[in-house]
Amino acid sequence: MKPTEIDVKAEGIMDALNLGISEATYLGAEFIGLTLDNGVGIILRLTPEEEITSVLVMSSTELPLKLLGIYVRTDQTPYYIYLSQKEKLGDVLGDGRKVVFVEVISGALEDFLRQALQQ
Repeated sequence: MKPTEIDVKAEGIMDALNLGISEATYLGAEFIGLTLDNGVGIILRLTPEEEITSVLVMSSTELPLKLLGIYVRTDQTPYYIYLSQKEKLGDVLGDGRKVVFVEVISGALEDFLRQALQQ
């Protein structure tokens, strides 16, 4: 999937995607995360060719999506990680959202995602 095929209506998403994918490519990273103004995160798994192979949703609350796993941060805060269903993604995230943060995912969360996606 190309970045332009992400079906999320959020202000700043294309700039965030371009920045995140560029940084991930430079660092040789596999995952980027976009945080929306409602606190929900979108995690993208990338190939070295900058193709998106997986779209995940991360939230501190339960959502009507297929659960991939529960990631617990070092401060013991649990986050639900869901496999995205393209047709439901816009409905779950809502309209009028704004991307407030973009980052390359590394460390414990990266390890968790790799392991969870292998199963």
